[in-house]
Amino acid sequence: MHDVCIREVRAGDEAGIERLLEGLDPESRYRRWFTGAVDLHRAADWAAHPERFSAVGLLAIVDEELVGHAVLIPAPQGRGEVAFEVAAPWRYHGIAGTLLERLLDAAAARGLRELYAEVLLGNADMLAVLREHGEHAESREGGVVTVTLPVGSRPATTSPSSRS
Repeated sequence: MHDVCIREVRAGDEAGIERLLEGLDPESRYRRWFTGAVDLHRAADWAAHPERFSAVGLLAIVDEELVGHAVLIPAPQGRGEVAFEVAAPWRYHGIAGTLLERLLDAAAARGLRELYAEVLLGNADMLAVLREHGEHAESREGGVVTVTLPVGSRPATTSPSSRS
């Protein structure tokens, strides 16, 4: 079992994020961005600078290797949108769930009332991660499921890294 460190995105992370995104297979890219044509350099630049969008960016690191990324993007009316990428060899190890927990903590600290993710109907893995976190609501439009999670009052995370 490897220790997973979860930390916020910081200066100098762009190249690692770009490597993570380049390692995603075409299906994973499509499930993440709903398109097969993604400018990965631009996506990495966006992910490496969450402060430009008042967002929270988190990284999952194992043995100094970046294996996951998650983002919380503030939206109107006390909501926040979340999205994730986890490298294929590290899926099914609880990394996305741990990232989601940390995003829920960040949302609570910002006073948000709920998080949501728009997920392609065929993305069973992401739907499972969101559904595993208890109370949620779902709506469906076409092939996209919107899963909404209440933030509620959550204890603050005391450490910049967590183990899972």
